[in-house]
Amino acid sequence: MASNGPNATSVVVRTTLPRLPLPPTSERLAIHTDRLLLRPLTQDDLQAYYALRKQPEFMAESTLGKPDVDISETQAALDDLANPERENFIFGIFVAATGELIGDGGIHTVRFGSMGWPEIGYKFVPAHWGRGYGTESMSAVLKTWWDLPRQEAEVKAHPDTLQTEPEGSTLSRERVVAEIATYNKGSQRVLEKLGFEHFGTWDEPDTQLHRLGQPLEMGHYMLSSPS
Repeated sequence: MASNGPNATSVVVRTTLPRLPLPPTSERLAIHTDRLLLRPLTQDDLQAYYALRKQPEFMAESTLGKPDVDISETQAALDDLANPERENFIFGIFVAATGELIGDGGIHTVRFGSMGWPEIGYKFVPAHWGRGYGTESMSAVLKTWWDLPRQEAEVKAHPDTLQTEPEGSTLSRERVVAEIATYNKGSQRVLEKLGFEHFGTWDEPDTQLHRLGQPLEMGHYMLSSPS
């Protein structure tokens, strides 16, 4: 698919978004699936979260791409998740049968992301890769996300996300987007199972410290709201 690329001029559209501010983490209900429990992380999860974040494989696709050096970095990450100004919708992901924390994920950017739309992401420890947990957990997160109360809002959207917009629409259909490095075939398959559509591939400067600024080929995907 042809793409306008990362430097395309944003298009201001009227759409809907969850009513802001989002419910604080203390008021968010747990999400149950067949195998998983998703709930906001709390201070009681610090040690378990550190055990995840000190693993290089767990942090490989994070923004910095490096494991936490010590538990103080994990504490800062935990505090950031609970900060209402961050406007995220992130959950810890636990094995329901054992209570083991195995990952985190959800909507990590509600507004002002690079594509203009809310952005989804997740990560798991390697011991639990390849079990379908990404699809199972993010499907449940998206269902909860679409069920949140809505309000009209303006979004500065990347034009490639609007290619399927019906002509004459006065209110653009809401989207959720995802950015995935093209070498990450597993996450691409998860997005496809969730119904995301690919709308462009282009190089972006890498944010990870060991490749800072180097071009990284990223695939871009979007999912339209159910109605």
